[in-house]
Amino acid sequence: MAKRIKRKNDVEKTRKFETKDLKGKRTTSKESNNTSSKTMKIILLVILVLTLMLCFIKLGAICTVVLAFGILIILGIYALLKSSSLSRKKKKVINIILIIILTLGIICLVAFSAFLIYITVSAPKFNPDNLDTQELSIMYDSNGQVIAKLGAEKREKVKYDELPQVLIDAIVSTEDSRFYQHNGFDAPRFFKATLKQLLGDNSAGGASTLSMQVVKNSFTDASQDSGIKGIIRKFTDIYLAVFKLEKNYTKEEIIEFYVNNHYLGGNIYGVEEASQAYFNKSVGELNLSEATIIAGMFKNPGGYSPTLHPDNAAARRKTVLYLMRRHGYITEEEQKLANSIPVASLTKDASGNSTSNGVSPYQSYIDTVVKELDKKYNVNPYKTSLLIYTNMDRSKQEGINRVFNEESYKWVDDQIQSGVSVLDSQTGKLLAVGAGRNRSVGDYNFATDIKRQPGSTAKPLFDYGPGIEYNNWSTYQQFVDEPYTYTGGRKISNWDNGYMGQMTLRKALSLSRNIPALKAFQQVDKSKIIQFVTNLGIQPEVENGTIHEAHSIGAFTGVNPVQMSAAYAAFSNGGYYNEPYSVSKITYRETGNTIEHKSEKKKAMSDSTAYMIASVLQDVKLNGGGTITNYAAKTGTTNFDDAYVKSKGLPGDAIRDSWVVGFSTKTVVAMWYGYNESTKEHCMRNLPSSIEKDKLYRALVKEVVESKREEFKMPDSVVKLPIISGSNPAKVAPTGYSGSVVYELFKKDHQPNGTSSGEKENKLATPSNLKVTYSDGTVTISWGAVQNPYTEYGTFGYNVYFGNTLLGFTESTSFTKQLANPYGTYKVVATYQSYSGINSDAASYTLKEASNTKPTTPEKTELKYTIKYYCGTSLIEEVVKTVQTSSNGYYLKDSDIADSTKIPDTCSQTDRTFSSNIPGSITNGSTITVTYKEKATQ
Repeated sequence: MAKRIKRKNDVEKTRKFETKDLKGKRTTSKESNNTSSKTMKIILLVILVLTLMLCFIKLGAICTVVLAFGILIILGIYALLKSSSLSRKKKKVINIILIIILTLGIICLVAFSAFLIYITVSAPKFNPDNLDTQELSIMYDSNGQVIAKLGAEKREKVKYDELPQVLIDAIVSTEDSRFYQHNGFDAPRFFKATLKQLLGDNSAGGASTLSMQVVKNSFTDASQDSGIKGIIRKFTDIYLAVFKLEKNYTKEEIIEFYVNNHYLGGNIYGVEEASQAYFNKSVGELNLSEATIIAGMFKNPGGYSPTLHPDNAAARRKTVLYLMRRHGYITEEEQKLANSIPVASLTKDASGNSTSNGVSPYQSYIDTVVKELDKKYNVNPYKTSLLIYTNMDRSKQEGINRVFNEESYKWVDDQIQSGVSVLDSQTGKLLAVGAGRNRSVGDYNFATDIKRQPGSTAKPLFDYGPGIEYNNWSTYQQFVDEPYTYTGGRKISNWDNGYMGQMTLRKALSLSRNIPALKAFQQVDKSKIIQFVTNLGIQPEVENGTIHEAHSIGAFTGVNPVQMSAAYAAFSNGGYYNEPYSVSKITYRETGNTIEHKSEKKKAMSDSTAYMIASVLQDVKLNGGGTITNYAAKTGTTNFDDAYVKSKGLPGDAIRDSWVVGFSTKTVVAMWYGYNESTKEHCMRNLPSSIEKDKLYRALVKEVVESKREEFKMPDSVVKLPIISGSNPAKVAPTGYSGSVVYELFKKDHQPNGTSSGEKENKLATPSNLKVTYSDGTVTISWGAVQNPYTEYGTFGYNVYFGNTLLGFTESTSFTKQLANPYGTYKVVATYQSYSGINSDAASYTLKEASNTKPTTPEKTELKYTIKYYCGTSLIEEVVKTVQTSSNGYYLKDSDIADSTKIPDTCSQTDRTFSSNIPGSITNGSTITVTYKEKATQ
């Protein structure tokens, strides 16, 4: 029993201890909860304080007060409910609800505050330079008239004082009627528009103020106009408008930014450019009706364009005028009057100097100027605002345009191209440019960008100019046009594959003979030639201090028309080289800094060389009319190599480039003519293209060169002397001399020493007993000797010809030659190797197929031969014929070359010569040339 009582007491003690421990634990838990609650309150208080501090720093006092006031309201409601007499259970429920509301409220406030802070942190840097937008670059011609306005955006800034009041009132009435009352953010209008949008009214608008639109145009991305990005952008606009723009600028300055920065259709920015474009007047001259049309375009520039959509523009104008009257800016009568004017009667052709595709009629010159600005001044007029003063002669540029637009010349097709440079020969000023046909802005420029071989236009520069300058040649300098090779052994030929024997420099250059040109090149020190051409702005292919011989006929890397016009200008102006330039002066619009072109006139050659070359080039004849009065010119042609012709399937007479470079005493015109890329369908053929090229050049000269041209004045350093024709060395004809005389030019200190005796010399006797035999492929020609009566003329001998082709010179009385076709007429002329003035008449002998020397006739075979018809030096047509004959040859009859070719009116229809005796024998592959004599020039 006692044990049971003891056990019971122990159990009760244990329970007491457990109860005591439990109470202690409950007390501890309550104290812990109180501590946690205090800690949470402290944390929330710290968060609220930090949030309020950030709001004050980033958003200002007003936003901070609003946020704090909201928090106090929530806390006040919570305190009132807590002190009420509601039951404990209800209070507990309300407390939970209030805690949730308070928590959500704080979260929303904190989130909104964080959003606003994010807006301020992520907003683009407010750079005032963004408000001061770039103006256009303005380009002027030589008379100070505007050629073009250049820029990524067509914009011309105006000051607030230059704006008409009607335009300011129209913009404010339409875009922001409370502009002068708010601080950049119109809260009532904003919340009203937001509510309407939430209710599905899409016409409510975005409620952007003028200040916000300025920010939108200059700082934020207008493409981010929907979704969360649209909300962020809208609040960014508000922030920058209120805290940056309005705080730093006046209302007048903000309007100025607004009207200058806004897009108004096409490539037009700002009200000044819009006024010029749509109404052809300055913005300050706008009337009420015009001002409201422009004000209406701010909402939708394309849709309310007065030129593209005049009906829409009229409807929008009506709305703007209504708003102006509603806000008290105009009367009802003014409203009705402005509405009554048809929009079409107000607008004018806004294209100005631009065509429908935005290409200026002066685009060739504009693109040339832009390239020069980049190269010489390292500035882009599309990115930097400039005033650009150029040398463009408007009348000459429009003359080129008329030719290129087929107003004064008919082009052969739409693919053929040309590059033209018109230069003031005395100063180097680029007066006009033909950059190509059917071009767009910035397209390839055939006047400046090409690098094409100049062909024979190189001959005055590389051959005869240096010869006169350094070797003191006269225009009578003698050359022999005969079979010849380059130093390396490669054959060189003339354009007609023939030879003309002894000739003067004047004749060799004016007739563009290749063989005399190469000989002239070979006779001058190559370092001197390099010096001569580089002084004229031409860069030859120099290797190891020398240049290859193909330079003599223009076969080197290449040139462009502007380079060639500058080089030839030295022949016109007495020997001076001026670097060609299109820009005379530029002014930076932002700083006012001005840079003027400084001309450097460099002596490139003596005035004697310049004048003598100019004199010779006045003898050059162009197809369709011979020479041009008081005008010097040189033509040039380049060919494709055989591999290219074969790969492209081009005709055998296809050519790559055609050139003409010419000048008066004032103006140089250099022209390249050809295809950018030749194809079987579009390529130049020698004769037709030669004719067309010269027709084109004549059309250009008529348009751009002065009609009354002065004669080239002979300098004192040059003398003009009568020279006995054929004398070598030159002999001055005495007074009363009755023989053949040519007048040639000499440097003053290098004229011939003496004169002839004055007696006319008799011709040499004609060789006698001329015989021709043929055996085993070799022709042997023999004749009787002729007495040499004038030993002072040097080496005496005989020129031997086959037809009109010179076979060679010999001092012997016999001559042998291997010929595939031996049949025809052979001629022998007694002459002096260096003097042709008293040549004998030709002794002739015709070797016929039926003669005793006729070789054994083989079996019949097919034979092809070519007939080339020429008008002067210009190929008219090339005809290939086929006959059945023996392998040794074919006897060509008159009927075989009966003309079916149309002979140009510039040539005689009957006066013609042949390259070989007709009738006569030919072999397979033979070429016969038929040359019609050119008519005398009027």
